[in-house]
Amino acid sequence: MTPTHQPTGPLRVAFVGTGNMARAHLHSLRRVRTAHVVVGVHDLDESASRQFAALAATTSYQTLRELLDVGRPHLVHVCTPAGTHFEPARDALLAGAHVYVEKPFVETRREAEELLALAATRGLLVGAGHQQLRDPAYLALLRQMRDLGDIVQVDSYFAFRPVGPNGERAAASALAAQLVDVLPHPLYTLVDALERMVPPADHAPIEIASVVAGPRDLHAVLRANGRYGRLSVSLRARPVASLLAASGTSGTLTADFLRSSVVGAANPGATPLEKAGNPLLEAWQLAVRSGSGVAGRVLRGRDYPGLAELIDAFYAAAAAGGASPVSPDHLRCVTALFEELAANVRGAARTVQRRLTLPRISYDAPLVVVTGARGFFGREITKQLAQQGYRVRGICRSPEQEDPHVHEWLRLDLSRCALGEAFTGADAVVHAAAASAGGYDSHQRHTLDATRNVLHGMHAAGVQRLVYVSSLSVLRPPRTPWEEQDEQTPLTPPDDRQYGPYVWGKSGAERIVADEAVALGIAARILRPGALVDVDHPDPPGLLGRRLFGRWHLGFGRPGLPLPVCEVGKAAAVVAWTVAQFADAPPVLNLVDPAITTRRRLLEEFARHGWQGRMLWVPIPLFTVLVHAARYSFALPTFRRPTPLALYGILRPRRYSLTLAQRILSRATQEHTGRAHQLAASTA
Repeated sequence: MTPTHQPTGPLRVAFVGTGNMARAHLHSLRRVRTAHVVVGVHDLDESASRQFAALAATTSYQTLRELLDVGRPHLVHVCTPAGTHFEPARDALLAGAHVYVEKPFVETRREAEELLALAATRGLLVGAGHQQLRDPAYLALLRQMRDLGDIVQVDSYFAFRPVGPNGERAAASALAAQLVDVLPHPLYTLVDALERMVPPADHAPIEIASVVAGPRDLHAVLRANGRYGRLSVSLRARPVASLLAASGTSGTLTADFLRSSVVGAANPGATPLEKAGNPLLEAWQLAVRSGSGVAGRVLRGRDYPGLAELIDAFYAAAAAGGASPVSPDHLRCVTALFEELAANVRGAARTVQRRLTLPRISYDAPLVVVTGARGFFGREITKQLAQQGYRVRGICRSPEQEDPHVHEWLRLDLSRCALGEAFTGADAVVHAAAASAGGYDSHQRHTLDATRNVLHGMHAAGVQRLVYVSSLSVLRPPRTPWEEQDEQTPLTPPDDRQYGPYVWGKSGAERIVADEAVALGIAARILRPGALVDVDHPDPPGLLGRRLFGRWHLGFGRPGLPLPVCEVGKAAAVVAWTVAQFADAPPVLNLVDPAITTRRRLLEEFARHGWQGRMLWVPIPLFTVLVHAARYSFALPTFRRPTPLALYGILRPRRYSLTLAQRILSRATQEHTGRAHQLAASTA
């Protein structure tokens, strides 16, 4: 049903949720032709909401109800986290607004039916973030499908790299959540292709014929009136890919969503000439079309292909009283299939999860609160603490209930608040949470604000011992090549942003700890680990270099230059030792492993554990010149000077005094081993 009313004047647009996708939507509005104005934004994180509002030159509202009542939007973008789309979408429809909902649309068919029925009765449109339906590669595939004869099957393949903690370390439920999160893209393109294959008169539903699911992989066969679709989604397969292949009686074509290109020969490939010529034709297509597609993506910057086009079509329909570019029947079908497939993935995660047995800890054992307990370093810290007989309470925004070393979880966004109840009964707090990516606003919230909130929460709970995890990157660059930096080396200047958001945030947070902890009656120990590495799962740190292609990496400097690193297990053992021996621990410790002091030594250690990479070394001064030249070249068309970045100061080699680190590492390792043996004997 089309809308029964159209707005007069520009569309009044509002946003609910201010994450990365909301910013992508806002960026895409520059290419939307329908007149519109952003009238408001709401997010549960008030700081994030205000920052997004400033970016959109609009108003931040404290509640969704206030946004809908005062802002009176004609159209609402629902960009809240997955699993939380239904409530704001329903409220927006009840307020008389069209809704464009990020993927996944909703979690269940019941929710989809309720939203679609509500929209139909009120003459409103519902859209979903199925932007690949307007991707140039998919549109090209649709135009050429008529050359394939009778379509027999469609294959949708999606390989994705897990974000966050190492995939080998992450729990099954965390991996399953990521798999479910990326599932909608390969699913809705497959469904749309199958819907186009089946004649309208047949009205054949798309059904799931078979499913094989695990927390890292999903394989399913869909059936629609004699046509078949094969869905394959993996967090393990490489390289990262997003492909949709249509096969018919006259050939096969493949849309590559990463390269925005279509490759294939629309012929049966049965004659000798076709057999010999098709590989050559496809090689030419791959070179030319992939090159053109990649160039287009670079020129578009951070745009998601098809997103602006889909939003533009949705706005045009809302303004003119047309139909949604994503039909209700399509949304019903995709949601029903998504619900069943996601249930299979989650069920498989519960089945395969093998929880390690927690050490038998008495209820009167000392309690340690660990913020950021789900992170790469946080997971190792909780493991070391649990092995030494501590009860561990983990704090993070997304708890990982299967972690065998965390005895209790608390879901809390530290950037907003840290109530005293979160730290009640704690013997000590290990503050390891911090922003690891994003801009200055993200580091302001999740590093600076979170650190200050932790201090006030500890003070309210009467907890007096803090172990703060900082970073060696906070030290100002050496003034001479032979300068040896130690625990007394000053930090980077407080207002200096030339070293990037991460250094700015971590150095600012360390200053907060140093300046405010004493006044709150809190004793602090600051640990500054170098680049953390896991030799069992070798991955070169950013200060060493970047992957180029296959086994080849671009290395910064030369093999003999110093590189401050520490194996993550050893660093976590030092954290646990600092908690246990708080009075004897140094106030500040630059944590560098004396056994791995150079780039060559780290690569030798990686190779000993199976790493087979190769390094192409480039002088650091030359690399910085090339990067700065590239940054200014990309900024030239916009006539805007790029943000200052002291890349040489970040990458230049530094020399550190290792005396204190060597002594503490030795003590931590020995005492951890002894205490773990004692605990094992007492619980046997």
